[in-house]
Amino acid sequence: MQRTASQTVGPFFLDALIHSGDEVITKPGTADEPIIIQGRVLDAEGSAVDDAFVEIFQADAAGNHVADGIEARSGSSFTGFGRARTDASGEFRFATIYPGAASAAEGGNEAPHLDLMVFARGLLKPLVTRMYFAGNSANATDMVLAQVPENRRFTLEAQRDAGSEPAVWRFDVRLQGKDETVFFDF
Repeated sequence: MQRTASQTVGPFFLDALIHSGDEVITKPGTADEPIIIQGRVLDAEGSAVDDAFVEIFQADAAGNHVADGIEARSGSSFTGFGRARTDASGEFRFATIYPGAASAAEGGNEAPHLDLMVFARGLLKPLVTRMYFAGNSANATDMVLAQVPENRRFTLEAQRDAGSEPAVWRFDVRLQGKDETVFFDF
């Protein structure tokens, strides 16, 4: 009996869903603190996934989500949403702002964070995770982060590159294997 070729989902979506400029969530000259989010999507062996894309959703500097129907400030170039494809080294990059602490549905505030969805070959559904900022004191009281085992929280924390202006925050997404990123059901 002859075996048939295996089939995976994608990467057809890269050509249809990614457009130049989607990785810019805010334009230069914003009054808010500009930052760069840079990272890689890696497989179980630590090899680059060169045909994935990452979507981010985030609050503005005041903690408001444009996606929740809250209008961006007048004159703001902030959209709250972006998409970036990975390159040959699995790298993605976003130009955005440091988010504020958003209100939690259960009361209180969430620590500043970005919500991420990762689309890649072989995935029938996108993977959902969060990126927190290492060293932010609000991380200690974030209700979502508190549900993650303490020894796994580091997989959700971006690290700031020393001396970079604007600030560059590094966040790698490991799809499987050692130090796999914590993913959430949605």
